[in-house]
Amino acid sequence: MTTSQVGPVLKVHGLTKRYPGVTALDGVDLEVHAGQVLSLSGANGAGKSTLVKILSGAEQPDAGSIWIDGREVQLESPHAARQAGIYTIYQEMSLVPSMSVVENIFLDDFAKSGLVRIGRLEKRAEQLMERLGAPVDVRAPVASLPLAKQQLVEIAKALKSEPHVLLLDEPTTTLPPRDVSGLLNLMRDLAASGVGLIFVSHRLDEVTAVCDAVDVLRDGRRVAHFDTVPDAHAIVRQMVGDRYENSLAAAAAEGSEGKLGGVATSDVVLEVRDLTEGHRLHPCSFELRRGEVLGITGLLGAGQNELAECLFGLREPSGGTVAVEGRQVRVRSPRAAIRRGLGLIPEDRKSQGLVLDMSASKNMSLASLGMFTRAGLLDHSRESRHARTKVDELGIKCSSVHQSVRTMSGGNQQKVLLARWLTKNSKVLILAEPTRGVDVAAKEEIYRLIRAYLRSGGAAVLVTSEVAEAALCDRVLVLSNGRIVAEATHEEIQSQQQDLLTHLR
Repeated sequence: MTTSQVGPVLKVHGLTKRYPGVTALDGVDLEVHAGQVLSLSGANGAGKSTLVKILSGAEQPDAGSIWIDGREVQLESPHAARQAGIYTIYQEMSLVPSMSVVENIFLDDFAKSGLVRIGRLEKRAEQLMERLGAPVDVRAPVASLPLAKQQLVEIAKALKSEPHVLLLDEPTTTLPPRDVSGLLNLMRDLAASGVGLIFVSHRLDEVTAVCDAVDVLRDGRRVAHFDTVPDAHAIVRQMVGDRYENSLAAAAAEGSEGKLGGVATSDVVLEVRDLTEGHRLHPCSFELRRGEVLGITGLLGAGQNELAECLFGLREPSGGTVAVEGRQVRVRSPRAAIRRGLGLIPEDRKSQGLVLDMSASKNMSLASLGMFTRAGLLDHSRESRHARTKVDELGIKCSSVHQSVRTMSGGNQQKVLLARWLTKNSKVLILAEPTRGVDVAAKEEIYRLIRAYLRSGGAAVLVTSEVAEAALCDRVLVLSNGRIVAEATHEEIQSQQQDLLTHLR
């Protein structure tokens, strides 16, 4: 990758954005050159998402200027941003599930005129998807595709416009490792063709692998710029300062670095026997003991999410049994699962776990409303007091417990979900990708909270696509095509991690 020696294709000067009670961006400067991949790094809440929204035209700044190819522009809408040559790939996809792949990619063309050459567009859509290494039936509805391929359809939408600047906000979050490398290679190809890219990722190995330069935001300010990419530790130090060091020190003081569990007893709290779900999940059996964390891992679509959904009543199994503390139960709905002492932090916290327009306090109490009612009426004062206690215990960063969770960072949203199940005193927590989309310091804080939950007598099933995270568990089950194909203890994973990786290819 080579950076153009002429002026920047995108220049931001003094960008400022204020919301009630908080300054999200405070005089930020930024430059991206044609042929350059710039990493925009920062902890959750540093201002990255606000900057991306402004550059995509979704938000308007209070001060500052934006220049494209040496010309100042006003990005008054997403359409204006795209017209200026800036296209954004968000974490949350903007696809229409019921429409076909080709209709989603060329939605603007269909909107302009009812007269289009569908055959020509289908061929172009096929070329774009093949370029992304994901050939699909472009006439199939997007909803029929796995999540990873849906993400690639989103990227194809951007590529068909041949953008001058491409903003990628956590584009690898839902992709398995084999597809991540393909996307990083594609980013290199785009840079080589002269596109300027801004890459937002909490995965610093991706940053060091693909980026040419790094800008670091902290508390709304640009605190560091690296003309060449330094090692990950230098980036982390600028991102979060003492927070990261303190989190690691706390883990070391607990003697828990490198492991989440380690406090398992002989009490079996969850017993699963021959659980099946149609053709997606074949007979799966395992036990979970109090104080233990059991990892479930596998490639995307291997059956781990179906297993988690069956345990929590989001899917009805076609066979097998589930017992909680020795008592066989039929979990036909989330309500039934909650009554039996199960809690779920879903893979997509925003669409499946949180009510985004409700406050942190309301989200925490959703599963435990009986604790806060008197004579059938909700005691708002008691609810708020309890929420403030959880905010302090879990280190949740918010302006107040009445703040909408929509406006909170990803790490703090995840902590609100944890607070919900800690409030309910759940016996078993099912954690699906619990650290996806959070920064390194927030990840360590979430691990600390999981450890505290396990020490208090809880037990956890941790569904993760990251081998490094699975390696923190007491035991790990590897799924492939809906079947358990391998099992390893924590010690075996540490000594034979390469053997585990072979099952994930």
